[in-house]
Amino acid sequence: MNELELQGEYVMDFFCRRQEGLGYREVKNNAVSPDLFIPSDLLEFLKENSRRQWQNLLRKSEYNGDEQKLLRAIMDTIKEKIEASANVAIFLNKNRTISFDGETLQLLYVSGTELRGDEDFKKNIFSAVEEMTYSFHHDGRKVFAFRPDLSFFVNGIFLGYAEMKSNFTNQSARTNGRNKVNTDYLEAVAVYTRIADGNDVSQTLRRRFLRPFEKALHLVTTDINNTFVLRNPGQFFDEAKRGFQDGTITISSFRPVVEAVFKPLPTLADSETDPRVRFEEAMRSLYSKKMIEKEIIYYNFMAYTYKTVTVTENGRKVKKKEYKDKTGKLICPRPKQKFGCDRIINRVQEFLDHEGEPNYFIEKLRAELQALDAPQELIDRVIAERESYCNNKYVYSLLLQYAAGFGKSNIIGWTALQLKDLRHNGEWVYDKILLVVDRLQLRDQLDSMMLNMNIDKAMFVEATNQDTFVAALSDKRRIIVVNIQKFWELKKAIESAGKSFTDKRVAFLIDEVHRSNTDDVHQEMFSAFDELQDIFDENGGFITRGSKKKNLIVGFTATPSDKVLARFGEFHRGTNFSQLWKPFDTYTMKEAIADGYILDPTKHIIPVPAKMYFELPDGLRQAVEEAIRTQADERIAFAKRQIYENADRREAIAKFIVNRLLSQIYGKIRGQGKAMLAVTSIPIAIEYCKLIRRLMAEKTASVTFAKYADAPVAIVYSDSQKYEKCASMNDGVAEDKVIDNFKTAKNGLIIVVDKLQTGFDEPKLHTLFLDKEIRDINAIQTISRVNRTTKYKEECHIIDFSFDNVNEKNIREAFAKFCGMVITDFDPIREKAVVDEIYRNLIAQPVYTTWFERYRSSKGKKEANAALCLEMDAAIRAWIKNMIDAHAAYIQEVKARNEEVDPSMAEDAAKLLKKAVGRYNSRMLLLQGVIELDPKFSDTDFIDFWQRYVYIYNSMFEKKQALGAISTSFDGGLGLLVGEEIDVEEPGEPGDDGGNTPPPPTGKPGKKRGLEGIFQELAKMNETEAEREQAMQFWHDQTDALYSFLEADGKFMAMLRSENFTREQIEKEYNKLIRRFLRQTEDTKVKKLIDENKEMFLEEFKEQMINHTLEYLLDSDDSLLFAAEP
Repeated sequence: MNELELQGEYVMDFFCRRQEGLGYREVKNNAVSPDLFIPSDLLEFLKENSRRQWQNLLRKSEYNGDEQKLLRAIMDTIKEKIEASANVAIFLNKNRTISFDGETLQLLYVSGTELRGDEDFKKNIFSAVEEMTYSFHHDGRKVFAFRPDLSFFVNGIFLGYAEMKSNFTNQSARTNGRNKVNTDYLEAVAVYTRIADGNDVSQTLRRRFLRPFEKALHLVTTDINNTFVLRNPGQFFDEAKRGFQDGTITISSFRPVVEAVFKPLPTLADSETDPRVRFEEAMRSLYSKKMIEKEIIYYNFMAYTYKTVTVTENGRKVKKKEYKDKTGKLICPRPKQKFGCDRIINRVQEFLDHEGEPNYFIEKLRAELQALDAPQELIDRVIAERESYCNNKYVYSLLLQYAAGFGKSNIIGWTALQLKDLRHNGEWVYDKILLVVDRLQLRDQLDSMMLNMNIDKAMFVEATNQDTFVAALSDKRRIIVVNIQKFWELKKAIESAGKSFTDKRVAFLIDEVHRSNTDDVHQEMFSAFDELQDIFDENGGFITRGSKKKNLIVGFTATPSDKVLARFGEFHRGTNFSQLWKPFDTYTMKEAIADGYILDPTKHIIPVPAKMYFELPDGLRQAVEEAIRTQADERIAFAKRQIYENADRREAIAKFIVNRLLSQIYGKIRGQGKAMLAVTSIPIAIEYCKLIRRLMAEKTASVTFAKYADAPVAIVYSDSQKYEKCASMNDGVAEDKVIDNFKTAKNGLIIVVDKLQTGFDEPKLHTLFLDKEIRDINAIQTISRVNRTTKYKEECHIIDFSFDNVNEKNIREAFAKFCGMVITDFDPIREKAVVDEIYRNLIAQPVYTTWFERYRSSKGKKEANAALCLEMDAAIRAWIKNMIDAHAAYIQEVKARNEEVDPSMAEDAAKLLKKAVGRYNSRMLLLQGVIELDPKFSDTDFIDFWQRYVYIYNSMFEKKQALGAISTSFDGGLGLLVGEEIDVEEPGEPGDDGGNTPPPPTGKPGKKRGLEGIFQELAKMNETEAEREQAMQFWHDQTDALYSFLEADGKFMAMLRSENFTREQIEKEYNKLIRRFLRQTEDTKVKKLIDENKEMFLEEFKEQMINHTLEYLLDSDDSLLFAAEP
């Protein structure tokens, strides 16, 4: 079966003839005009839907009743407007009605209107045409022609085309189809380049000639098995035209560039499914009437850059956004982005369609288990477990795992607009849609995006403070962009507005929100999903309580935690019936890297070690020896922060950073490279900022680097009373302006502590310097700041200064965990059983049975409570002391018998009780909002009582002041190592261990070291540093070998000493020598070392040569002076 038979007998049948097909009208190709209209369709639509206006126009003297003349004039106007638009979707969205000669003509109807629903939408005429010929004439002769297999129109207006290929004739869409589409477009550009010959400044000729390609919704190719989509081919026009003009490209050589964005269309049906099922799913997602409407209304928009200005309205100063310029950029979805949005809306529709069926999803799960031939006993147990989970019980939830840099902001915007317009049973589904973000920069980014999208500005608002929040909750604006800090005030805002939400339905779209909970070296990231759960919980949820409608939460994250997956993800049974939780939809980092949408940040992790020396100060050494001799209960502290606070180390790192910025980073991305430095604390950030600014000023005073003198060294951190205000470190400039200035600058460095490590999107960030330790979610969020792609950006670097270069390992472990779909076997049922067991143990404790009821009954009675608390405190202290004494007596007795201590009796009962309380609290936090729990487990008085016990215990055993601390000193210079090349495998489904594998132990800052073995420990630490020095020396020797090779080349040395050669000429000769040098070695690590640092090596070598020359001249001058003395 060839492609003509395929498209005629099957494809056109699906589009035009079949009852359950797409409902297109089949039109012969000779009915299409040369300028891409179906005149008969347009005439029919205008006459039927603008009857009065049509007749009024016909009566005008210039038409005198001539329908064809009038139609031609209207078509010319439409064509002119389409050619002036970015594509046909932008045109139709702005021109659903068109003004022509004083009359308003209907060109397109939309669905879901308040008064008529879909009634008018059904009047639109969707048509498909086989083998339409498009030809273009110039100066009276035909210069180009092509014939797409299938072309599509709405109301006679051309939308786009598709090329068919048949596997039966050994052709595929992936290869032959994409080649055909790309070749047709590039051939048209090549012809245009010849005939325009530089005389098309207004680009009128381009817009007319290339309209079937550049103004189409999308260009598609399919072979039934696979479908590929190309959008906005005009993005390649300038580069292709320039290449054809100067003869540097051919059509065949440039095709792969276009092919890189000609992506496969994902489908729910997998590769094992009948190809016809996959094909029809793909065609419905692209060409169904409602999907064409979505393309026009939602998925295509013009993006502009904005500036914030202050204006006066009604006597008040308010901030507004204005265009920086009106040169917009067409934004349209990648196939996977649209697939994700469509999936969300389809699932929401499924929620709504079955909202009156409480057991719908339970029965769906039962059917899935039956399809897996699960035993009935297992099915009953799984169903019972599923019904105990909170997931989707009180609020509908969807969790989407999308790679950072994938364009989540656009997906959130497209989803929000569709949710705004979603109707069910004749009513708007969602009264309010809240877009919840964390950082100011993210909020601004989403707000600008909503301005760009095709939305009535009266329908959305950015809530900048509580007043605007309250106003937005109270008025008709339905989309609210809100910062997470303001979101915590939501309850207060609702109460202030006097609004009841029991009859409202709210959708929350939460962008990736992570925050650090500490300023320490070791930082953990918390997800906003965890913090928002009480809003949706049945008991604590102020929005949900008493509501007649279920709300919706849609979460977007690249790094879902186990709890987030269990709370918001999909309940899933593996093929071995194991319980799993997974995201609703994924586009992983691994996929995004493979597709070229983001860079792989693990490819260039460059460890830069700093050798340290550890010792006990003299006075402390004698004290330790005395304490060991007398067996005193003393301890020695080792604070890792001392390493990061070391001033000598910091200065060496600052010099390295400045040298690398000037010699390498600022020259990247065609001279537009930038960098970020992330450090452990605000004081350290401030010191780095001052130091780097001073060093940068010194360096840029030279002619070589003078062009970088204005590159900003910015700093961003959260203001605190402890430190000087951030604005004062930035010449009084506010944070949002600092960020904006950094983004618009050609080059620059931005220093951060916790801020901007999530959500900060600056594609020209090339290098991330890390003088802090990151791990897990924090690691992925932080390194994703540099993984964005942009033109001329070929790689990103991560420079690791962390102690022991632990980030290299931490990043790779985190990447292995989160690079693919994250699936967890977290078992809330098992954890609930543990909570129940601990609870029964706690209520059996003498402390509880004696005091709990008395404590509960005294609460609220000040005098009685104060007296009881004093009495209870004394009694609990006595009990704790008795337990400790009893345990000490037991240990003494066992030792006297020369027996081993029973492991279960290794600790006293009081301490074990404190640990039990800790385990109970941690598990309750884990399970809250995930599974139904008996109210007794979270009883406020119960939790409070045991917290009092912990306070009393801790007060009895306050940590003794350390005898002293190990001192750290910077012991030499920095090294430059080569990171290990590791291919990270995407993790599969968890195994059958039931999740019992304990997590690896993690170190904690300020870990205390006992006196036993302290000298051996110090020796071991310094031995490790000595080994690090050896590794540093090995790589130093490699650079010395390179420098010797360069120095031996007379021509290169002459060029360096001469002032007659430009920097570009020197670099060209240097790169030649590098290639010659690398041919001499087979060591891939040496090659990687030079590849990652070659620009910096060149500057270091030049500096060495200059210093060497100066020393020589000084020595010569000294000799002359000495000889001249009498």
